[in-house]
Amino acid sequence: MDTINKITLKALLLDTITHLKTGEHLAPNYKTTKKEVCLMLGQKTNISSKQLLNGIGLIYKDNKIETEFWNVIDKFEAEKYL
Repeated sequence: MDTINKITLKALLLDTITHLKTGEHLAPNYKTTKKEVCLMLGQKTNISSKQLLNGIGLIYKDNKIETEFWNVIDKFEAEKYL
C-alpha cells in the first residue's frame, strides 16, 4: 500500500504519543496502521515507538503538512521523545 489516510495517520500519531507517555495503547488496532507505516518507511514492523514517531514525522514532512505534526507534538509535550 502506497498511501495512508490522514485521519488514520493522526490516530497512530496520538496512539504513539500515548504509548510513549503511559506505556499503554489507545486501541489494539494500532498494529495494522503501524505495519502499513513501517512498510512505507522500509522499516521492520517491530520498531520502537520512538522510531515510529520519527517515521510519522517524516511522512507528515513528505506530504508538506509538517506543521500539523509539530502542533500535535507541542500540544502533548512530546518533543522529548524525538
